[in-house]
Amino acid sequence: MNHYDVIVVGLGSAGSATCMALAQRGVSVLGIDAFHPPHSLGSHHGESRSVRRAYLEGTAYLPMALRAWELWRKLEKDAGEKLLVTTHNLTIGPPDGPAVSGFLASARAGGISHDLLTAAEIRKRWPPLAPPSHFAAGLEKEAGIVFPETCIRVFLAMADAAGARLQVDEQVTGWTAAPGGIEVRTSHGRYTAGRVLIAAGARARRLLGDAGAMLTPKRVPVHWITPPHATAYQLGQLPVNFWQVPFNDGVGSSGEYREFYTLPAIKPGGRVKAAFHNQLADGDPEHPSPVVSTAEETAMRAMLERFLPTLSDRPMTSDTCMYALTPDDHFVLGALPQNENVFAVVLAGHGFKFAPLLGEIMADMLEGITSAIDMGFFSPLRFVRRE
Repeated sequence: MNHYDVIVVGLGSAGSATCMALAQRGVSVLGIDAFHPPHSLGSHHGESRSVRRAYLEGTAYLPMALRAWELWRKLEKDAGEKLLVTTHNLTIGPPDGPAVSGFLASARAGGISHDLLTAAEIRKRWPPLAPPSHFAAGLEKEAGIVFPETCIRVFLAMADAAGARLQVDEQVTGWTAAPGGIEVRTSHGRYTAGRVLIAAGARARRLLGDAGAMLTPKRVPVHWITPPHATAYQLGQLPVNFWQVPFNDGVGSSGEYREFYTLPAIKPGGRVKAAFHNQLADGDPEHPSPVVSTAEETAMRAMLERFLPTLSDRPMTSDTCMYALTPDDHFVLGALPQNENVFAVVLAGHGFKFAPLLGEIMADMLEGITSAIDMGFFSPLRFVRRE
């Protein structure tokens, strides 16, 4: 039976980056994936992902966002590949809503260059966007887009070059405590390691034991829309735009919001990407279906008709990906309560932008090194019942 310092289960964004970071440190690491990454059966496909530093989800992410930006640039240099392109990023909604106010708090705390724009200013600068008059937007002037499939290939290639063993098309069926660490069982055999990282995305639930009960796999329809023949929808012209829309469309509503985003076409003749970010249906990660229903497409077209009307009747194709949501929609990073040698990384649908940093953070945790960034906010222990 082969023994490793670390076994990483799942070679998507965090798993592949962690394999790279560990192998580059000289740690013996085995990475295992049930499929052949990059693939379209998880959360890391779809041509483009936004990268921002003014993080509306909370200032706890701010030091991570700043460091991740540096690491993307370093990774580009080390790999000799273009992974991140800069572009504007807009956060749009009621000015006192959680998204815009959260953006502003983060931008100010981080000293990130930004503007607060009125709806009229948005419509003038970017004619495809049509916010109602009572909306505003936080503009991050230097944000970006990364190309996820290329990034996964780079992480895995660099992990392999540094000595990681990578097993693909091999499903992990379970794990148990064993002398010296953990025994991992797969469809092909058994392996042991001192520590294990479960980075299996929506499929992590069945591998995390009692801790897996906190996860809710979500099915995410993603749409690609062929824009009119104009440059206004291309990367460099149309900014990444994230919308937070009150259900009752009231001014400054403190009620619930529907959230969606669109990303520009990343190449000439390409398509605009659009998806909802919340209010998602539960999904079955063991039996995923790529089929998007007419109702799901209609819901997106209705949102486009209101806020990007020139796209609402354009040709559309659709696919799906999966999120693993936590009860508070924040990351889980750390050792499981039931076994200090088994770690989890769960990204709750907004983690790809942090991928190289997550590799660094999880490698530190797996080696018993205290991270330079406080990880207490993301501990799995926050979901443990206290009697």
